[in-house]
Amino acid sequence: MKTAENVVLLRKMNTTMQNGDLKPTECQVNGMNTPPGFEWFGPLVPTVSRNEVHAVYRDPFLQNGFRVAGQPWKYYIRSLFQIHNECLNCWTHMIAVFAIMCRLVMFARTLDFIGDPYTWPMLTLVITSILAYTASTMCHCLQSKSTLAFYCCFMMDYGGIAIYSFGALLAQYFYSLDDNIAYYVKDIFVPVGVLLTLNFCICFAHAEIKYPRPYSPANKIFKATGTILSYGWIMLPIANKLWECFVSDKICSRSINPQLYQIMFGLSAAVFYAADIPQRFCPGWFDFLGHGHHFFHIFTFVASLFHFDAMYLDMQVGKLSLAKRPIPTGFNTFGLISLVLLLEFLCFVGFYRKVAAKLQKQN
Repeated sequence: MKTAENVVLLRKMNTTMQNGDLKPTECQVNGMNTPPGFEWFGPLVPTVSRNEVHAVYRDPFLQNGFRVAGQPWKYYIRSLFQIHNECLNCWTHMIAVFAIMCRLVMFARTLDFIGDPYTWPMLTLVITSILAYTASTMCHCLQSKSTLAFYCCFMMDYGGIAIYSFGALLAQYFYSLDDNIAYYVKDIFVPVGVLLTLNFCICFAHAEIKYPRPYSPANKIFKATGTILSYGWIMLPIANKLWECFVSDKICSRSINPQLYQIMFGLSAAVFYAADIPQRFCPGWFDFLGHGHHFFHIFTFVASLFHFDAMYLDMQVGKLSLAKRPIPTGFNTFGLISLVLLLEFLCFVGFYRKVAAKLQKQN
């Protein structure tokens, strides 16, 4: 009987909490109060169905496992240890962060990241990937707090993806850009990369704000445009390597195999993300385990590992090519990363104001 009363109470609370307006204590649903100082150890609010949350939180084809909005921030951190439909999204990229840190330690055993500037593009690649996966983990962990938190978290997530893509672009500029293609694009490769990185952030943030869930075709068009332009430009050196390996008579690069694996897992991740499979075919079956975003997270992480291997191999053989390109310095590696982060922050502030004004107008 008490369980039924708790469910009724939860639904009444959730009706007023969908926009994050009500902030009850974490144990109100359970009919008890956690002693002061022990809130971190109290019972967690049960998850609810898609019909009991605001439309902005509803993933296509997911039916259950949504966290209640309007809880204290510590609830969402504690929910890492609760079963809900974002739990694996948090853990897959949290594990990725620790795995990449371990890979960084392995690289540091053979590379002089402090004294050898030639290793700095590799270091920026690894650091930006850690930033991206950390942002993704925080996004999926905290986005259910309120509608404003939802938009801010995903703008942070998109910014993480963008800075990681720029880190990949720098690494491929210094290590993978062959002389025959460098002759044409070496002076514009990085500046265009900066513009496309910002374009990626703007396209995704605009699509999320202007065309919220349920997503319209315009939302997907904006996101696809930002992704294709950015990824296509970054992959230009790799496309050249593939052409030389499989079309021309030149010897294949040592990095061609990990690059192929990186492309394979990257494209697979994109398919699962864009097509909402397998949950599209069986709504409600994959709410907690096995829906498309889980595969998207796993495949992007695996693609990153193969990309690290490819860049490491290219770095070993590409040092002589630097005579035709600028030597890595603090400015054209860490400085450019800092500049792009600053520009992303300014974009974030602009979109934050736009979102806040939109939500205020709706309320």
